[in-house]
Amino acid sequence: MASNQPVFISEDELRAFTNWTEILHALEQAFLSVSNTDKSGGYPYSSQPARTFVHAGAGVLLCMPGFVGNHRVFKADPSATTSSTLACKLITSFGDNPNRRPPLPDINGNIFLFDDITGKLQATLEANYITGLRTAAASIVATEQVFLSRIPNASNLVLGIIGTGTQGEYHAIGFLNTHKFSKIKLWNRTKARSEKLMEKLRNLAPSTINSGVKVAVYDSVEECCKDCDIIVTATSTSSPLVFKRFLKPNVHINTVGAGRSHHAELAQDIYDECNVFIDYSIGAKVELANLRSTIVGEIGEVILGTKTAPAGGISVFQSIGMATEDVTVGRFFYEKYKQSKGM
Repeated sequence: MASNQPVFISEDELRAFTNWTEILHALEQAFLSVSNTDKSGGYPYSSQPARTFVHAGAGVLLCMPGFVGNHRVFKADPSATTSSTLACKLITSFGDNPNRRPPLPDINGNIFLFDDITGKLQATLEANYITGLRTAAASIVATEQVFLSRIPNASNLVLGIIGTGTQGEYHAIGFLNTHKFSKIKLWNRTKARSEKLMEKLRNLAPSTINSGVKVAVYDSVEECCKDCDIIVTATSTSSPLVFKRFLKPNVHINTVGAGRSHHAELAQDIYDECNVFIDYSIGAKVELANLRSTIVGEIGEVILGTKTAPAGGISVFQSIGMATEDVTVGRFFYEKYKQSKGM
């Protein structure tokens, strides 16, 4: 007899269940749910407030609740009935943790999944891995919708990763597993960190669609950006790193940095000319309030066809992160866990 107690799904289990095709599908469902305003139209719909922060002396507690209705959990089973999912992610950020003995991660979190009919807790999932995964997947989906859609049968693409910390690594691995590249270029303030990721990507590449990709480390941001078709900026900088003169005329940039603002990594001369796309307007009104650029719309609006990707030029996905992403990805992992346990 199956237990009615909530289950705990560890990071190791989440890694074993990872499927990039399904993760990208979950992100598409999340984007659609935010942009869709017609609950009867057959698309996912959602409810999510702006995330809240609670300052707690040495750190911060971040709360991200969300609900997604009428979404498809698996891409591989389009005939399956749609689902509704209620969840909340709680994240703590305590900057001194790495300096403790023994060292602790500075960011820790869990996603709580609830039964959408009874409200009963169903599962707790370790959130750090899911957060990294879904953030990279959001950038990949945005790149597909805004940039790759305008260059059919793209080949010999060049990917640049500015900042090779945790998010830079997730993005590099995500793109490595989902799209074909001739070269992946890496830069980090601490060169050794880029070199470590370079070796990891070279070891992973033979088992992906990029078996022949070249991976290299560069000494400057300008060198790293040169000739790139797609760029990811994933740093904690509070001042611009990437300037328009570094870029090709047609390029897509995913900005996911976590500095003082979500738009510190790119210089204003880029924002003066680019088309910006966002994940959700409510969050952008708060967290991108000081951004001086043209915001075209949400990625979900592009998927729905109510907004159009640019025909050329510089496009930017200004990633903020939203609860619906955790909701749909968390539900995917919960269903995979149940399948593995025969539940």
